[in-house]
Amino acid sequence: MTNDVPKNFEDTVPCIGLSKNDSYVMSACGGKVSLFNMMTFKVMTTFMAPPPDSTFLAFHPQDSNIIAIGMDDSAIHIYNVMVDEVKTKLKGHQKRISGLAFSTNLNVLVSSAADAHVCFII
Repeated sequence: MTNDVPKNFEDTVPCIGLSKNDSYVMSACGGKVSLFNMMTFKVMTTFMAPPPDSTFLAFHPQDSNIIAIGMDDSAIHIYNVMVDEVKTKLKGHQKRISGLAFSTNLNVLVSSAADAHVCFII
């Protein structure tokens, strides 16, 4: 399994996410986000060509087709793999997204960024 990597990737932030049932892994390293099938080790699809670069990836815990993608420009994209589309773009941070986590009990997305803020998205 290999990522799409730009020529000048020294400043990129590699990121990876694993689905709840371990069937899929998504990965990026300054290029497109790649979704891999863990049973066949093959690329299922690639999406979200930069710029900006993806900096953090998280699968929704109940639906592996919904992915939160933190971006270098401080945005968070909620992407639906089935329709190959960004459903929502979220803003709230001032710097690169450094962490994303879905809460299954509270039904929220929590984000952190290089601006030292933590946001809760309901």
